[in-house]
Amino acid sequence: MKRINWQRLATIGLCSSLVINAFSGVTAVAETVTSESSPTVASSTTQESTESSQETTETSREEGTQETEKQAEIPEVKTETTESVPENSSENDRQKSISPRWVPNDQVIYPRMIFGFTDETGKAFADENLTLSGTYYKLSYQTATSQWRPDADRYPIVSSNASGGQYRVAVNAAVPMPYDFITNLPAGYLHNLYAIEQLKIDNTLKYVDSIVAPPGSINRTRYSEQQTSEAAQFGNYITSSLTQRDRTFSKNSANIFSLNSLALAPSTADVLTMLRTGSIERGPILYGFDGTTTYRETLNYVVTRKQVTEKFVDANGVAITPPTGFTQNKKTPMTSNDFTFKQSGTLPDTYQADGKTYKFKGWYKGKTKPNTLTTTKAPSYAVTYDGNDDLTVVYEEETVTTLYPSLDVNFVDEKGVGFTPALTFSGKYRVQRTSDRLYTDLYDLTSKSKGSGQYTLSLNNGTMPLSPELLRVYGNDKPINGTNRLNFSLDKLAINQQLKYVNSIELDTVKSVMKMYGYNYTSGSATIIDPNQVPTEYNLSAGNIALLGFDTDGVYFSKESSGVFNTLMGYASDGGKPLITMNLFSGNPVNASKLVYTVTRKQVSENFVDTNGTKITPPTGFTQGNQIPMTSNTFKYTSARALPASYSVDGKTYIFQGWYKGKTKPNTLTTSTTPTYNTTFDGNDDMTAVYKEASISANLTMRGAVDVIDNGAAMEYWEVLLKNTGEAPLTSVKIKPTTDWAAGISTPTELFILGTGQNTKVRPITKEQWEAGFEIPLDSSLPVGGQLTINLLGTKVTGQPNQVLKVAVEVTGNFNKLTASDTVRIKDLDQETKEPTGEGFISVPTFNFGQVGVAGSTQQHGLKKAADYYGNGTRNPYLRIKKTQPNWSLTAQLSQPKSATDSLPTTTRLLLGTAAAASFTDYNQPTETKTPLGKTGTVNLT
Repeated sequence: MKRINWQRLATIGLCSSLVINAFSGVTAVAETVTSESSPTVASSTTQESTESSQETTETSREEGTQETEKQAEIPEVKTETTESVPENSSENDRQKSISPRWVPNDQVIYPRMIFGFTDETGKAFADENLTLSGTYYKLSYQTATSQWRPDADRYPIVSSNASGGQYRVAVNAAVPMPYDFITNLPAGYLHNLYAIEQLKIDNTLKYVDSIVAPPGSINRTRYSEQQTSEAAQFGNYITSSLTQRDRTFSKNSANIFSLNSLALAPSTADVLTMLRTGSIERGPILYGFDGTTTYRETLNYVVTRKQVTEKFVDANGVAITPPTGFTQNKKTPMTSNDFTFKQSGTLPDTYQADGKTYKFKGWYKGKTKPNTLTTTKAPSYAVTYDGNDDLTVVYEEETVTTLYPSLDVNFVDEKGVGFTPALTFSGKYRVQRTSDRLYTDLYDLTSKSKGSGQYTLSLNNGTMPLSPELLRVYGNDKPINGTNRLNFSLDKLAINQQLKYVNSIELDTVKSVMKMYGYNYTSGSATIIDPNQVPTEYNLSAGNIALLGFDTDGVYFSKESSGVFNTLMGYASDGGKPLITMNLFSGNPVNASKLVYTVTRKQVSENFVDTNGTKITPPTGFTQGNQIPMTSNTFKYTSARALPASYSVDGKTYIFQGWYKGKTKPNTLTTSTTPTYNTTFDGNDDMTAVYKEASISANLTMRGAVDVIDNGAAMEYWEVLLKNTGEAPLTSVKIKPTTDWAAGISTPTELFILGTGQNTKVRPITKEQWEAGFEIPLDSSLPVGGQLTINLLGTKVTGQPNQVLKVAVEVTGNFNKLTASDTVRIKDLDQETKEPTGEGFISVPTFNFGQVGVAGSTQQHGLKKAADYYGNGTRNPYLRIKKTQPNWSLTAQLSQPKSATDSLPTTTRLLLGTAAAASFTDYNQPTETKTPLGKTGTVNLT
């Protein structure tokens, strides 16, 4: 007999008050089951519905408003009427007919997730490698006790480092979750779930104060019941808030941190949420994982380490401003179980802040100040992790007198211009007591650039405190007096940069203002000096001034025991009262002292010498002995311009031979025309250019266009040819007539100029310009082997027939004066007279017998009468011959008569009678002289 089982409907009704918001509008329909169903199945059915309701209830408790706001995301609860199963069918057969997949791996899950740890600064926690372990177990809810009771089985939890402060945490097993996991319950139990029993960090962490995650939530994955297949869908269901139990690792007395589920928890709120399981309508829900072997969720925890706090207090325990470089309440995290705290920096013996001066008294560890403080200046101790690890530094306020050691220094070069390479200065300011000559270091000298070669030197940022306490320390706890005096001074004043290119740094005592200031000192006075006293000003002694200079080793500049900021205490004045005297500073922040230094740089001198080493006048654009200052430690000298191949000066021409660096002339000179080299800063950096005095010579010739010219005619040109036959270019040329220029030859009117390297040009010239001398315009110097042609145009020749006239010119320039000449003969009225090309006739007359008759008998005819010749007989024809050889003879041959029909017989002879003969000296010269030689004999010419 079949019956209706109403247990499920009743269970839903009992729980409806808790989930009414989530299930409003849902109609519950009873499910019918056969009466043969086993009690276990009936009980399981009831338990499943109860767990479903309880899960919803627990979710409501944990998530509160969050789930109310996300109601739209909650899948609708499905309650269906299941068809009656035939009497011969079993529940097992019904389950087989559905064939659900249940969870991604069918019957098992793999709980796992990532745990991340950062320190309190937000960086990955890396002080040590953590190991996490724990147990995973099954819980069932017992209705009679309202407790979650554990199953006997435990699954181990293991971890591995994922780097960057993250760790993989996983159950080291495939956890079974069969299809009936939720419903297979013993009597009296409503629900099954898996959860973490305990997750602990195995490392001992004494130095860690807490490990807490910020408020947050965890993703949940929901799987549906009775689906044939379903892939993993991580985070497809509403998130669940993390509880305080989830977020906070507890710490036990052994300094082990762990997360723990509450034993026999009355609620799931007491069970760890991460990696837990649950269900909705018999469908499983997984917290922080999706059941696969993939890590899906990361929970981040902040590891807050214990800290050492640094405090600075006065003698009354009141917080004060700490010294420079230190911070009030600075926290230093502990990083290991055997951590030793070491304060950064060294505590100063005294310092100033907020207008006060503090004196170091000591320090202590922990909360309680001991009677005796530790006085080391670099606190260090092993921590005890008990809340008594803070450092407290105690300073006592002092009454001090402040001095102001600050000084302006200026550097100028040898020309008075600011010396601007960036410089820094150093030195150690120290105090020496005369009782035992012991030095105590006080301050480092510092400098600050003000630009343009100006700097401010100072000690301790320009302030120096003095107090009775400090004087006791400096004076070895003895009073300051004539036998225990104090001398404050720099060990040295040094320029830190290499200055190889600098020759000297000298103090300019005229431009510097150097004062020493003196105060009365009274032992036992709290203020050291009377602040109302106007200091006495003294001029520095010669010895003190000498200590303000600089010495050099050729590379660096410094002054040992420099007098800058020198202070004497306890020396008596003329009146016998002890004084405090200060060089270049005082108790006033402003004073007139300043130091001006002249920086003389090393130079490269440019020298010009001849081949004997004798200095010569340099080329244009250069200066003998010109000095080029070096400007860096890597200075490279380069001539400002190229050296000329030759130049003329002082009537001489010089030819470039080469140059050399240093003092000693080498056998081989460097011949590049722009000297350049790296300097060596050793006194061998001068440049010497060597020139040889050139041998200048030229050749000058002159010739006219013709040798013979008509009287009164113009000479086509006179060619004046200048050739450079020397070793140097001709740089200037000037032409003028000499006194030998014949009066019968007029001055030229134009000059036609052409030559090597010259543009052809025509220049008009006046008589005055010609006689004064005309400067030939050269486009460039006339090179060695070059020539210049000057054609004189426009001259007219006037004189007597057959007269010889002379032209002569003088040419000057950067060479010795040259002259050249030529002659021209005025054409003879009767016969042509010309310059022979060799031995032979110069002038030959035309012999003429006139018209004669020819007969068959011998006849003799004479020449025409003299009156029929030149000048109506006033000038006889003549024969002019140039002969230099002895025993010469003269022959002649008659030409045939012009009669076409007659001819002379072959026996015709020419008979020359006696004729006057003469010789010439200075032939074809204006001084040509004719000397009679007598008469010739009868000459028979055939």
